[in-house]
Amino acid sequence: MEILSYIIEVLPAVIVILNPFGGALIFVSLTRGENRNELIKKSRRAALTVIVTLLAFMFLGHLIFEMFNITLNAFRIAGGILLFGMGMSMIRGQHHQSKITEKERAEVVDQEDISIIPMGIPVLSGPGSIATIMVFRSNASQNSEIAILVFSILFAGLITYYVLKYSHIMVNRFGKTALRIISRIMGLLVVTMAVQFIVSGVTAIMIKSFPGLLG
Repeated sequence: MEILSYIIEVLPAVIVILNPFGGALIFVSLTRGENRNELIKKSRRAALTVIVTLLAFMFLGHLIFEMFNITLNAFRIAGGILLFGMGMSMIRGQHHQSKITEKERAEVVDQEDISIIPMGIPVLSGPGSIATIMVFRSNASQNSEIAILVFSILFAGLITYYVLKYSHIMVNRFGKTALRIISRIMGLLVVTMAVQFIVSGVTAIMIKSFPGLLG
């Protein structure tokens, strides 16, 4: 039951923080007029970029903690504040639009491949998703939890691939409004995660600093 509970906690969180439906709106705007084969290739490369980026920070993120002498609880609070701002922007429908300017959008459209930058990084695997993965990895103490986190990243990457692959079809069939609604619901969940991160970090610091406070 503990493993199932951890899967239920981690898997949806990774998918939500990536917000592939919000990213699909950017993908559609950057790939207008491209043929189906190119769209599939770019969807695949963007998803692979997300997976590689998150796995890299998952396994190497502890080096950042050690290098800058950052505690897990401080990172939880900082990550929570970052996620809170990001979630509120998603709720307002500003999350992905704010990640690249109109000038940058015009520049990347002229480039041969937009799947790695800006789609893979930072539209999908940006600071918020990286911070979330690093916090989950720091909390994972068992090999089974680490395996579940790896699986969650791979599964979220797969979901991202299919959402991007069919993004033009979804926009044509349901309109951009449907994707924005889903993105805003995800924003609400991100805000909830952010509050939990902050509460967990503050509570742990208070208990450590004042052992008898909650006793």
